[in-house]
Amino acid sequence: MMCFGVSFCRMEFFLRLRIWVTLAASLLAGGLRADAQGFGFSVTDSANSILVNNSVTYTINVTNLTNISLSDALVTNLLPSSVQPLSVTYSQGTYVTYGSVVVFDLGAFGIGGIAQLSLTVQPTAAGFITNTVTLTSISVTNTASTNVVVQATNAVIQADLGVALAGPVQAVITNDWTAYGVTVTNLGPDAAPNVILTNTLPSGVILLGVSPSSQTYSVVSSNLIFNLGTLASGGYVNLQFAIEPTNAGVLSLSASVGAAGVLDPNLTNNTASSNVTVITYLSGTLVAVTNSPQTTDLQNGLEEQSILLTNTGSTNVPAARIVVTGLAKQLFNAVGTNNGSPYVYYSAGLTAGQSATLLLQYAPRGLFPFTNGQLQAYAVPLPNWTPPAATGTSTNVNITRIVKLTSGNMLVEFPATLGRNYTVVYSDNVLFSNAMVAPPSITAPANEVQWIDYGPPTTVSAPANSTVRFYRVMQNP
Repeated sequence: MMCFGVSFCRMEFFLRLRIWVTLAASLLAGGLRADAQGFGFSVTDSANSILVNNSVTYTINVTNLTNISLSDALVTNLLPSSVQPLSVTYSQGTYVTYGSVVVFDLGAFGIGGIAQLSLTVQPTAAGFITNTVTLTSISVTNTASTNVVVQATNAVIQADLGVALAGPVQAVITNDWTAYGVTVTNLGPDAAPNVILTNTLPSGVILLGVSPSSQTYSVVSSNLIFNLGTLASGGYVNLQFAIEPTNAGVLSLSASVGAAGVLDPNLTNNTASSNVTVITYLSGTLVAVTNSPQTTDLQNGLEEQSILLTNTGSTNVPAARIVVTGLAKQLFNAVGTNNGSPYVYYSAGLTAGQSATLLLQYAPRGLFPFTNGQLQAYAVPLPNWTPPAATGTSTNVNITRIVKLTSGNMLVEFPATLGRNYTVVYSDNVLFSNAMVAPPSITAPANEVQWIDYGPPTTVSAPANSTVRFYRVMQNP
């Protein structure tokens, strides 16, 4: 039975009628029966302090620990008139409400029976909300009762919430597996509860995943909605979205942040957006072929093979991408993926007829079948390998030693933390005025890492072709 808004007298009439009918049946069966053990009875609230017009939920658990089946059981929630019931849930029976009082009628309640109830209410005025919850049954002689107190306050929570969106660094080609980052911040002064991030994906984009994967979200149309919980003053949350654009054109990425009941003094940073231009490969005719057998490098434990990249066209190209298809092993030095296939860059221009040598690395080591048909080379814009500012984004790591190998390659050794991620930066001057990132980043396999500069595709040129080269190692956040 559910009757929101019925009067107290009518409610009392029905309750008295049910009690007298049940009492009469009980007397006919041999009179009231005494309680042997009692009830399992607990009441919890979702918050002990809320703002006016926010809501609180009471969760009630009842267990019949008597040695009899109860013919009837009532759970009464006696709340002040400053509270408005919003919703209820119940695992059995019915409920009725009059004013701010809500009564659950569990009906027949067998031995060991468990009932789970919840009641969500909203205060309309500041003050203490006392919910007196009472459990009764005409089948037993005792009752169970408890008080749960929640404070409703008009105190203002003030927090400057902000969101920033960082798009891909490199040019995005159709069907690239690329990513962008979203950062939510709370500049205070108060902690902000129930922070909601809405991330909007444009059409023509496939969502590949969200990192960290533990962060749950709901999907409403093209929006991904995240409940980030309470964000402390000075706190932040970083999320990364892996996507695959399927069409050339402009992608409009956007995100917004907010929290109900929080006064945000600066709304200008509550939204962020970025337009990403997705292109097709540039014009040009490039060919890549293997020019060495596969060999095992015992220094790094990888299988290696060099390839020859040639611009066979009549026009110059600013840079090249070599996509490797149908691999039986991981392309260890890949910097990205397109349509499921990994690729590397040659990060320098190629004039018509010019060639360059690149080294491909595979893991795990060991020979495997490979043909030139698995190499596809395309002209692309020159990649941007400018390192980010170290302050606030990474930590400079002291390099243990730098050794020039007999091959002319440079070995850089540095201490590391197992599983942490590192980036090597190199330059031709000690001031690092023209520094470049050496991709890909390194996930430390041990507490000491040996990284080898062998030239393209990791660096623009082989160390032997450079007069001098300086290195730095950054520990990534």
